[in-house]
Amino acid sequence: MIPTMLHSIDDKGQIEDVSDVWLAKLGYTWDEVIGRPSTNFLSEESAQYAHEIVLPAFFVAGVCHVEYEMRRKDGTLMPVRLHGVAVRNETGAFLRSIAVIEDLSEQRALERKVWDAQKLDTLGLMAGNLAHDFNNLLASVVGNAERAQRYAGHLPAAASAIDDILVAASRAADLCRELLAYSGRGQFQIENIDLNSLVVEMVKVLEVNVGNRATVVLDFARPAPYIEVDATQVRQILMNLVINAAEAMGSHTGTITIRTSVRDLDHTTIAASARPEVRPGRYACLEVSDDGSGMQPAVIASIFDPFFTTKETGRGLGLAAVQGIIRGHHGTLVVESQPGRVTTFTVFLPLAEAREVVVKRATSISDGRGTVLVVDDNDLLRRTLATQLEDAGYRVLVAGSGTEAIEIARASSINAFLIDVTMPGVSGPELAVRLHDLSPDARFVLMSGYNNVDMATTVPTRFVQKPFTEEELLRALDQK
Repeated sequence: MIPTMLHSIDDKGQIEDVSDVWLAKLGYTWDEVIGRPSTNFLSEESAQYAHEIVLPAFFVAGVCHVEYEMRRKDGTLMPVRLHGVAVRNETGAFLRSIAVIEDLSEQRALERKVWDAQKLDTLGLMAGNLAHDFNNLLASVVGNAERAQRYAGHLPAAASAIDDILVAASRAADLCRELLAYSGRGQFQIENIDLNSLVVEMVKVLEVNVGNRATVVLDFARPAPYIEVDATQVRQILMNLVINAAEAMGSHTGTITIRTSVRDLDHTTIAASARPEVRPGRYACLEVSDDGSGMQPAVIASIFDPFFTTKETGRGLGLAAVQGIIRGHHGTLVVESQPGRVTTFTVFLPLAEAREVVVKRATSISDGRGTVLVVDDNDLLRRTLATQLEDAGYRVLVAGSGTEAIEIARASSINAFLIDVTMPGVSGPELAVRLHDLSPDARFVLMSGYNNVDMATTVPTRFVQKPFTEEELLRALDQK
């Protein structure tokens, strides 16, 4: 067997010879091919391109290098690159052409993965930035609405309208959290956790969500795998995958198996995963399998697209958010499914060593009083926060930049700093270090529209995610 795809075409454009690899790749027999026009084995678009552009030039130049789509016997298309050369007699008359053909299927699949990864990164960056900016606006909406609520008790209609505003803002904040998860920027409170224990904690909630549609079965690795993750977001992964599995049951009752394990992630598995850029190595695995109806390849290719659903109606980012969370934790995901077969989602998360987590504590403001310096480059939010804190009994100073904050701290006695993480010039954690040198006994609270901020700082801090309620803000400032 000649180990490549070859064919020979006569002067009438009919196939006179092909290699065994040519036949094996396209699924034909010898008798089905010989004597037929070569363009019969191209897609309609490629055949038209060959007749109108490629062949006229080829008969003149005697060589061609062109990419086509060839049609297999089963109707599927195979991308190829064809290198052809003309064979002529002594007088220059055309006798035949001989072509070497490259199968580009694997190359195209890799290019698609790279393109999808780039697309996800671009969409994720946009989604994360939108969520951050929108959270800043929502923080002001929530703050002002709560303040208005205190003065609207004697106006039932106004109080009801404000309640609706707060409900709508809360739902908008939920959507922003989904956008941050999808963007891969939804990781913040990193903990060293036992994966088995996390699943056990979720079982009752999961069983309520799947109802009578499925029985949940657990299969745990021993010893338990440990991972350093945002536990809340890993719970969201598990919840989404289990609900997705339950919906795959359709009208019949089935079994959902949740399995933990430790596996070596090799290059072959990485190539089949959702993130080909992930590093090989030892990973903790969270698998969710169902014995539902399975999925067609076209569905598998689309399930991580935002708002994709196979149901008549659907909402939210769903599995797109799952993929974003996994990306934010430097892991990957493999989907195995066929129509009528078991479907398995396997999440790979970097393995960690079991260790005790030490939580740093910071001092609090005595009796809920003192001077707070609010540092944020958003004018509207600064005014809102200042009003909220003054209503709560604090003396409030404001700064629109790190430089201004340092100048105020040098001239004033500050009990607490409320600092935005993302500001021009200097980041919130870096500013906290500088301000700590000036006010070592002060309380530091960082705030952000993102929830995966860089908290690498030697200063004990608390964090509040925008938008936050007044209660959450005051708790962060006063917590001991």
